[in-house]
Amino acid sequence: MNDKKNEKFLDGRRAVAAGHVTEVYGPVQALLAYLQEKGGEFTFISLPFSFSSIPAAAAVDYRVGAEVGRWRGHANKGPALWMYLRDFIFVLGTLRRKRGCRLFFGIDNLNCFAGIVARRLGWVTKVVYYVIDYTPRRFGNRLLNWIYHCIDRYCVRHADYVWNLSERMAEVRRTQGLSAKRNMVVPVGVKLDETRTVQEKEVDRYRLVLISHLTASKGVQLALAAMAKIVEGSPRARLEIIGTGPYESELKKLAAPLIDKGLVKFSGAMGHEQLFDYLPTCGIALAPYVQDKDSISYYADPTKPKEYLACSLPVVITRLPWTAELIHKEGMGLAIDYDKRQLVEACLRLLGDDDFFWECRRRARKYAMGLDWRMIYDKALEQMGEEKGSI
Repeated sequence: MNDKKNEKFLDGRRAVAAGHVTEVYGPVQALLAYLQEKGGEFTFISLPFSFSSIPAAAAVDYRVGAEVGRWRGHANKGPALWMYLRDFIFVLGTLRRKRGCRLFFGIDNLNCFAGIVARRLGWVTKVVYYVIDYTPRRFGNRLLNWIYHCIDRYCVRHADYVWNLSERMAEVRRTQGLSAKRNMVVPVGVKLDETRTVQEKEVDRYRLVLISHLTASKGVQLALAAMAKIVEGSPRARLEIIGTGPYESELKKLAAPLIDKGLVKFSGAMGHEQLFDYLPTCGIALAPYVQDKDSISYYADPTKPKEYLACSLPVVITRLPWTAELIHKEGMGLAIDYDKRQLVEACLRLLGDDDFFWECRRRARKYAMGLDWRMIYDKALEQMGEEKGSI
């Protein structure tokens, strides 16, 4: 699409986006990169989750892709509820300063709610509710969960557009009465120009890799439980875990005997460009999500499986995200249940069958060519323009 067609969304003070962030790359960071590439002027509000190591909230002004101003917000310190309240106030205050915003991206419900309030005050013209996390059971506390869903439904009713990561999310919106014109699927993409292909001799096909924000729901514990049997069937196999998170210390305790034997390595966080340079040299990617249909990963469109595919990695994935059956059906890896025996068998098949392994790599890279973030966001903005005219 011609970039000039989207200038009306992005020039002057006409675009502001707000999202909660961790150290992990995802749609929030992808939207920032997209807006930078467009080269106009916009403001991006980053709000760190309380469990991340990012020190403080920030509102950053950009012009022609470069930072031209920064407002440091509140420190990332204190109870989670207090932090969410301060996040809301910071977003609303930034929108007051940037009054005249033509298009606001509220990434998740609290930020979208701030945008809707700002629109009522005349500071914002149009609001996009960009839903990257949704689950019927967002909080264990019933009161907090009820409040979360009240805000979510309010945003669905009052935002100008709802961007859902997956068809599963969009189906929930249909049951909530959202019209088809406002109910958009904007899936996760990949910044393809950061990925690379490598020669076969550069690939260590016995290196299993698992990238994750280390929480219990990501299923790293299943991979650790399976490693002894995998090595028994393929003695050269090794597992590398890349990432950090609140479950990290517990996982390292579980993995201690495997670490001592050199079978498992925790590499910590890795920069996005470095990660994309490194991943194509690995052998097999693991995505062993715990199979809980109330989890965020069931409704969302997890980033990591698509990044694995973009780096040509065969993927062994549990049948939780919608991408699992796609990966299996299209011959880009194997979908399994959350079961140690099935994980062992899937890994050993890829480790032992050369033809299958290399065919999975070829198919993965071919599929990923349609996942470019720029194409996805261009299409979404074009769809909004066609439906609503000049915004």
